Amino acid sequence: MTEYRFRLILSGPFSAELTNDELLDATDALGAAGCDDATVSVHASGLELEFDRSDQSLQEAIASAIRDVERAGFQVVSIEMDREAVVPVGS
Repeated sequence: MTEYRFRLILSGPFSAELTNDELLDATDALGAAGCDDATVSVHASGLELEFDRSDQSLQEAIASAIRDVERAGFQVVSIEMDREAVVPVGS
């Protein structure tokens, strides 16, 4: 399998000014849903998850990440990636 790097911007059940407790709760829920290969940070639109996910293709990596995010109770607002992410990480 190959590792791919991309970001998902999320909205979810948190206030406009994300509190520390909400961030911790979100991190716990996302980790439990399988997003333990992502770095969580605050984004202007909600939360940003930067994934380094291994899968058979970029499309499968993104699709599995979206399924995990939705299982945790969040919605994906957008998908972002740098130009280098089109080529598998480490190539």
